[in-house]
Amino acid sequence: MKIGCSSWSFHRSFEEGRIDQKNWIEKCADELELDGVELLDIHFPSTADAYIKEIKKFIIDRGLTISCVSVSNNFGEPRERGRRREIEKVKKWTEIAYKFGSPVLRVFAGWPGLTRRNENRQRRVDKEKLWPKMIECMKESVKYAEDVGVVLGVENHNEKGFVATTDEIFRIKKEVDSDWLMLVLDTGGNVPQPDYAMIEKTIELAPHVHAKFLEIDEKGQDRILDYKKIFGILNRAKYKGFLSIEYEGKEDEFSAIPRVVKFLKDKALRRI
Repeated sequence: MKIGCSSWSFHRSFEEGRIDQKNWIEKCADELELDGVELLDIHFPSTADAYIKEIKKFIIDRGLTISCVSVSNNFGEPRERGRRREIEKVKKWTEIAYKFGSPVLRVFAGWPGLTRRNENRQRRVDKEKLWPKMIECMKESVKYAEDVGVVLGVENHNEKGFVATTDEIFRIKKEVDSDWLMLVLDTGGNVPQPDYAMIEKTIELAPHVHAKFLEIDEKGQDRILDYKKIFGILNRAKYKGFLSIEYEGKEDEFSAIPRVVKFLKDKALRRI
């Protein structure tokens, strides 16, 4: 396994202006000494070709791998116009992922009834009513990604989303019916009730794993998620991809994440 970091782990620092994309990449390379980085769409200051080339070379020069590019889309928009906009967004970021040489573009199935105009309040919409519309969006996006040559990895989420359970993961895989749709497996996607059985059943679909950390101790170990169990599952499955750190704890990111990195290097890489 290889250790990386999603820029989401530093989202508060990005939002507060304490760090920018280049600063974060330098930190991942020089201070944290990671193997790779996961680039989140919301942390790009520009998507112009010139900037994409610049940041790609910046990453390569520091010996990092671009493990994944992540787009924050929502196929749960209740209106056709909104869903159309989200499909075009995914297509745009599929092309960007290809330019970066990223093997995976992380996508969301979405949150039924949640609109861009009202991100804080989700409409009361029957999940089953919008499920077929979400599948249509995903099919078109996956076909486009296949033509470009990028795998779409849908992430599991328990936040009233379409894809929250093991059954829903396999359902979307079956209904989209494409080898180019896989899973970005979030180890904490079912918190507050960790679901280790879900991880074990779905790891076969995952070319990329989000190592979620929520509440860490002085040694960098999570108090909610049992990483001894998670490492056991990943090792039995002979998972060889990236563990991309996704820190969502309350402690300051600059003090917490170095401990998380040390913990993962000490434990995950030693197959303990």
